[in-house]
Amino acid sequence: MTDPSRIVRAVAGALVVGVALGFLTQYLQGELPGNWNTLANSGVVWVIVAFMVTAAWRLPTGWSALIGFITLFGALTGYYVSARFIEGVTSSASTMAVWVLAALVGGPVFGVAGTWWSEDGAVRSTGTWLSSGGESDRAEARLWHLSRSVVAVALLSAVLLAEGIHFLWRVENKHASGRLELIAAVLAPLSLAHSSRDRVTGFILLIPLGLLGVAAYGLLDMLLAG
Repeated sequence: MTDPSRIVRAVAGALVVGVALGFLTQYLQGELPGNWNTLANSGVVWVIVAFMVTAAWRLPTGWSALIGFITLFGALTGYYVSARFIEGVTSSASTMAVWVLAALVGGPVFGVAGTWWSEDGAVRSTGTWLSSGGESDRAEARLWHLSRSVVAVALLSAVLLAEGIHFLWRVENKHASGRLELIAAVLAPLSLAHSSRDRVTGFILLIPLGLLGVAAYGLLDMLLAG
């Protein structure tokens, strides 16, 4: 059983980190030069922080999902509070509702991914990546290896790829930001995967997950425009 005091500390820490992230986002938007200030308000930066917070705590999956959401909800709170009371800018209820919905999806997904990666929850191809068990000799010879930590890294890489493509395709004069994120998408499996086979599998997963991410950004644009 997870220590309740550890859960309380994790919740409080995630909320503090999230609120600080929101305030920092609002501040940097006005400080960074035009071609880079999009990164200050990047969804990728926010989910990476959620990923890192849960990676640090290594809580069970359910708690990691909650901590991921709390981190992003705290970031939204810090962002909108600073926008309203420091910058004097207000946002519509519909816009805030869309971003809360995004936090409800992205927070748990990347919260769980952070824990999967930090625990190196390797599940071998004798079963599914949700199960546990040993790995057969045949599986050892494969060039690819599907595990929870591989999926976690692939998700992080895919969201970098998706937002990079979004910046290049849909956002004017933000191409430098987009190119930087595309480079980071390639570097993520190389630097975060735990083995050469994990890197290969990460790159295999990157394309379908990246395309799914591009579709998600398109849906988000539609919701915000509506």
